[in-house]
Amino acid sequence: MRGTLAVYRERFARGRVYSPVSYLLGSFLRRRFTEAGAVAWLRGPPMPRIEKRNGEIRVADVALYPGVAMVCRNGGRITVGDGTYINRNSFLYAEKEISIGEGGMISWDVIITDTDGFGERGGPGRTRPVSIGRNAWIGSRVVILGGSTIGDGAVVAAGSVVQGHVKPGEIVARRPARELHAHAAAEEMKGGAA
Repeated sequence: MRGTLAVYRERFARGRVYSPVSYLLGSFLRRRFTEAGAVAWLRGPPMPRIEKRNGEIRVADVALYPGVAMVCRNGGRITVGDGTYINRNSFLYAEKEISIGEGGMISWDVIITDTDGFGERGGPGRTRPVSIGRNAWIGSRVVILGGSTIGDGAVVAAGSVVQGHVKPGEIVARRPARELHAHAAAEEMKGGAA
């Protein structure tokens, strides 16, 4: 892993995105990752929880808000692309693999897991990788379950549950998440559907 000072110098040379204090706080998190770029820890406590256990967590230049948790178990792997941010109290749990592409926008209280049972108690359940494409936008309180693939530039509306595939550029909403056509999406945005 490159030295912390070198990583942050490179980030500042390309242009700072967050405050120097956020990057300073993030530098204390870097050692918890298997590999990390310039990490920004935004807006105070609680500190993000990073637990590799027997797995790997690799992040590029990312921003983490308070209360974010990334947990690997049983050799699981989490990778997060450059320019992605993960908002307050979001939880990523991997026993196999979770990957998030560059420029991802993960809102608050999001749960992303590659297993049906969250594995914390070691119960039975299928484990299937989760892939979130580049520039995808995941709304607040979304749950993304094992085996899901979210394409580049897709939008998952707040409160949705995703178990399956979301095409690139597609907008999905509700439980379970389903495609909205242009007219239905406009009505949904106006608050026409529950």
